[in-house]
Amino acid sequence: MKKWTPILVFFLLLLTSCVSELDKYYATPDWLKGNAWEVLEKKGNFKLFLSAVERTSYKDLVQGKGIITVMAPTDSAFQVYLTKHNYASVAAIPDSVVTKLVGFHLLFYAFDKDKFVDYKPNGIESTNELKGMYYKFRTKSRDDISVEHDPAFGNAARKVMHKDRFLPVFSFNLFDSYGLNAKANYEFFYPNSTWTGQTGFNVSNASVKEYGIVTDNGYVYTVNQVIEPLGTIYNELKAETNYTIFKNAYDRFVTFEYDATSTADYGKGDSLFIMYHGSQLPPIASEWPVFSYTQLDILSYGAYSLFAPSNTAMQSFYDQYWRPYYNNKGIDSVKFEPLLTLLQNHIYSGTVLFPEQIESGKIKSPYGSTIQFNRTSAQMKHICVNGALYGLDHVIVPPMFEKVTSPMYCNPQYNMILDMMKNSSYVQTLITDAAKFNVFYPTDNMILTYTNFEGKSMYYSNKNDKRYGSQDLQIDGDDGFQKSMTVNQKKTFAGGHIGTEIISTKSATEYVYRTLQPYNYLYVNGSKIYSSSLYNLGVDAKVPTFTKIDGGWTNGNAYALSGATASALVPEANQFKNLTATSSPADLKNMIAYLTAAGITSSSPPYNFLQGERFIVLVPPAASLLAGYNALPTKTPDKVAAFLKPYFINVGSSNLLDYPFPGAGVQGTLVSFGKKADGSAATFTLVDRGNELVIIDAKGNEAKVTSYFPKIYADGAAYLIDKLLVVE
Repeated sequence: MKKWTPILVFFLLLLTSCVSELDKYYATPDWLKGNAWEVLEKKGNFKLFLSAVERTSYKDLVQGKGIITVMAPTDSAFQVYLTKHNYASVAAIPDSVVTKLVGFHLLFYAFDKDKFVDYKPNGIESTNELKGMYYKFRTKSRDDISVEHDPAFGNAARKVMHKDRFLPVFSFNLFDSYGLNAKANYEFFYPNSTWTGQTGFNVSNASVKEYGIVTDNGYVYTVNQVIEPLGTIYNELKAETNYTIFKNAYDRFVTFEYDATSTADYGKGDSLFIMYHGSQLPPIASEWPVFSYTQLDILSYGAYSLFAPSNTAMQSFYDQYWRPYYNNKGIDSVKFEPLLTLLQNHIYSGTVLFPEQIESGKIKSPYGSTIQFNRTSAQMKHICVNGALYGLDHVIVPPMFEKVTSPMYCNPQYNMILDMMKNSSYVQTLITDAAKFNVFYPTDNMILTYTNFEGKSMYYSNKNDKRYGSQDLQIDGDDGFQKSMTVNQKKTFAGGHIGTEIISTKSATEYVYRTLQPYNYLYVNGSKIYSSSLYNLGVDAKVPTFTKIDGGWTNGNAYALSGATASALVPEANQFKNLTATSSPADLKNMIAYLTAAGITSSSPPYNFLQGERFIVLVPPAASLLAGYNALPTKTPDKVAAFLKPYFINVGSSNLLDYPFPGAGVQGTLVSFGKKADGSAATFTLVDRGNELVIIDAKGNEAKVTSYFPKIYADGAAYLIDKLLVVE
């Protein structure tokens, strides 16, 4: 062994202190034994591989003009490859093929055995979550520029730039870390190969014969097979004739992003693109999960596992869930959103999954469905450059198709309410069993003819029916121009169509639902259903009817709404405080008139004593109000206001989480905004007797609530009572 002088050691330490940790990790080995070409040439049984290298631009690299790791197949292994592909010799391999083939055996940087079995992509100081989990290594192999077609722009040709392939290296650490049987899981994907990595690793389809032979410019590993360049998940799926329905559905979301850097470097006057499948689906057509070579941790680990249902399975799903509503037009006619949900439910993003992991039943789809898989019945299996591809004989049905959400995912008439439900995050709630939901579905036509949501009309804009994301729900803006609906607007609209439990029942045909919108309810009377806004209008002709949609869902019921224009079940947007004697419903006109006489409606701001709090206003009969007014010693505005303010109940101070309904169990002390003689807040007692509500005043007098369903506004609710209340 060489001995180093102290001065030389000091010099070397000083020099290396200027080198980054990452540079140290990929540094040239200390012991030099000739470049990779010379080492292989000296061994003598790599002539075919070297002749293939000689046909490429990589010869100089292998001969020492760069740091690399070489996976070198023996002559016998290369001859098997030639025979398999019907090549008479290395010279017969097409130029583009041999370049990709050789490049797949040449890895960026120098990796000794220890680095392969426990790769630390961020350098020697990085910490691996699990040993062996970073299993992909960048090679010199990549596909030529290809041509794809963009359906969103008349099938225009797009030249697609491809990234360098990453080579999968399956170490014993990877399988040990996940607690998997290495041999069974590896040979599932590579049935013509043998697991030999008990203390090392296999390189894609090849076993390693000799590990980590040191060269001047890196390392050489000898392997027993030519390492076949892997395709992307998309390319492998594209080549499978029994999965075309799934593949074509995926391609409905294809997008192309202009790649300025590649265009400048390789375009030769043409624009180059990266092929995606929108922002909602994993980029299975791309070799890299991210597009910066500096993100080595993601590039070395990140991958997808795609579970593609066969054509038979996809057709069966279409027949069951979509055919009745799409007039047998085929899966290509299905709306984007439900189709996207189906596709998303068949992709696991993160890293590659092995069959033993899937068979455990612990792997869930993005929407929580258990991925059912039996390796013996797998109809297709591929390790790909960006993950794994499995073929299934069944569809992994998203829960959206099996819960009360099913109608809007099956029936295209409910496309707009689906958009609102999804964008306001209600779908995730509605696919749970946390409660029993009652969803009332308006058709697109009903929504588009509804002209009074926040006093405005709604629209559906579809700028390109071939491109997902070109569709938009819009509403009239204050400036007269149509604008995209906000998430809050969608939430308000959609939430009003979701009833939870029935909180009050007057009879078998008259009852009240609570909704997911606070202090908002749906009133059912016979076959008609009322929102607060429709009930307040008092125009019965505009009230929609509903019929149950058969489904047998475990978490509630769905109903189809039918009716004309103003039929959406949205909360009342108007405020009680904005009502006037002429604009208010008949049963409130007298109360508003007295409030006006008291100066309450004209104060600044109106009803300033309410201080912005949510309230309940109790409305006595007109004759009782008149009697109370006449009994006032003086009729000055302040005296009239003092007479009326006790009829305004402070919802917050009364600890009311719901407005009261008979049988709902909401009762207790009601704290009003009025004052007693001593200056304290006037209070009453609310009693729920099951079939009626009564309010008891300080004298013990009982006033019955005569309105089963109150007038509910954006700021409060008005309840009719049958007599005056006494305040002391």
